[in-house]
Amino acid sequence: MWTSQKPPICGKTGRNNGKERIWCVMMRKLIIKGTEISSVSITAGDSKPEQYAAAELAKYLGKIAGIANDSAGTSYPIHLGINPDIGRDGYRISVCDTTGLYILGGNGRGVIYGVYEFLEKYAGCRFFMPDLEFLGEGDIVVDEGCAFTPVLEFRQSDWMCGNDLAWSVKNKINNRTIPLRREFPEEMGGCQKYAKGWFAHTMKVLTDEEVPCLSDPKILKKTIARVREALEDDPDATIITVSQNDGLAHCTCERCAAITEEEESPMGVQLRFVNAVADAIKDDFPHVAVDTLSYVYTRKPPKITKPRPNVCIRLCSFECCSIHPLSDPTCPENKKFYEDITEWNKICDRIYIWDYVTNFVHSIPVFPNFDSIRQNMRFFAEHGVKGIYPEGNYYGLKSGEFGELRCYLLARLMWNPYMTTTEYYRHMDEFLAAYYGEGWRYIRAYIDYTVMEAKGRHFRVANTPFEIIPKDRYEAMEETIDCWWNKAEELAGDRLEAVRRSRMQWRYMKLMLKPDAAEGQRLLDDVKRDNVNWSEWKPFPEDFNFEETPDLWLKNYPE
Repeated sequence: MWTSQKPPICGKTGRNNGKERIWCVMMRKLIIKGTEISSVSITAGDSKPEQYAAAELAKYLGKIAGIANDSAGTSYPIHLGINPDIGRDGYRISVCDTTGLYILGGNGRGVIYGVYEFLEKYAGCRFFMPDLEFLGEGDIVVDEGCAFTPVLEFRQSDWMCGNDLAWSVKNKINNRTIPLRREFPEEMGGCQKYAKGWFAHTMKVLTDEEVPCLSDPKILKKTIARVREALEDDPDATIITVSQNDGLAHCTCERCAAITEEEESPMGVQLRFVNAVADAIKDDFPHVAVDTLSYVYTRKPPKITKPRPNVCIRLCSFECCSIHPLSDPTCPENKKFYEDITEWNKICDRIYIWDYVTNFVHSIPVFPNFDSIRQNMRFFAEHGVKGIYPEGNYYGLKSGEFGELRCYLLARLMWNPYMTTTEYYRHMDEFLAAYYGEGWRYIRAYIDYTVMEAKGRHFRVANTPFEIIPKDRYEAMEETIDCWWNKAEELAGDRLEAVRRSRMQWRYMKLMLKPDAAEGQRLLDDVKRDNVNWSEWKPFPEDFNFEETPDLWLKNYPE
């Protein structure tokens, strides 16, 4: 349930005694098991990830507490290393009274993640955005260890605001995708890697046909050959896509139609084809999974055929309601998806999710899904999901809404989808305070209001603003919302630019209430200046009719 705070009262400072943002970090002590440590001796294995982890730990201990890394080995020992028994991407931090502190990982990424968890848990570090880190406050006190192995093996992000490999590793993302398809270097632990790019092998690419017949043996033979070629050219790949094209077109010939009828789903044709590819490569490429979309017409599981052990089903939530959690049985928009994922979980041990977490047509006005993304991440984990790609604003360098906040929260949720409600909103409040300054509570009040007003409605990833929250609800709160944003700007300090950019969403909504040519031009100028995208991959048209509401400006976009 949404845990709303009491909105701040306009006219008061809202500074909370000035404690929200303390960036002047005093030199701090490192205290391990009651003993103050003045210098450390960090040792690590010879692999590049272990060496990277050691360098990062030394760098941040120096920044935070002025602690030097004694290469002679005469200071307090900290040991970094790999122990595969811990599990993929997992870590274990422990303290031995006689031999020192240990940070071990299940693999190279796990060691690095263990270092960043040490910095977060014990030092209070937060890695909010690539250009915004908080090093915490108070002494670094280590009395006991901790351990964690993530539920999700595949954690993918495409938000351009977080498109920085170092930031991604600090927030435990292990794959970055379109449009840059960036790969993590070996020293950063590498990544869960798709062969030749994430979505390179659709049926059109593999077969040279717009609508290939997947019951044709010649098509299967060609596909297997091309998959082998791709994997031979990309030996580090762990996943390869063999999937339907984007869109609804698929073969309905007599043979395919008969399989569809027998399986009670077009997915029967596709899965039989993908299984055959997976069987053909399993011996030569035992470390590779074959990924295929379960999307729109293939979302329903087939009645008879089951995925092979080396097949990954990537289930897409495109048709779902964005405000109601997928676990809500009262939402008719989500009920069918609930049934589909439940059935897939019975027959597939490797389900990945392609989720949709922003408005791709109207990218600036508010998209109040902050409560549902939390509940959905837990829902996915509880239904056998092993990997998640929450598709977001991959087309905009900066957000005019709350893209940066959503990017950060989704990273935290993918790492720990079972976090408590309290933990989730603590992460939200920490980010808001750091990103927006001392007036952050007024922005939290705006978020709470929009989430509350959206409840009970149904909307998806392309709805217009008034379909998400009706016009009269904004009209009733216009003066109060103006006051919230004014106070947020007044108290922003050096975070004023971030507040003003996120305020674009409210400026947009005010133009929805009452078009104004001068203000419309000012908003458009600010959007262009700040590199904020209006809509997914759409260039700005030459002519705008500012007498219309902003949602209608889109109709002039060139195709």
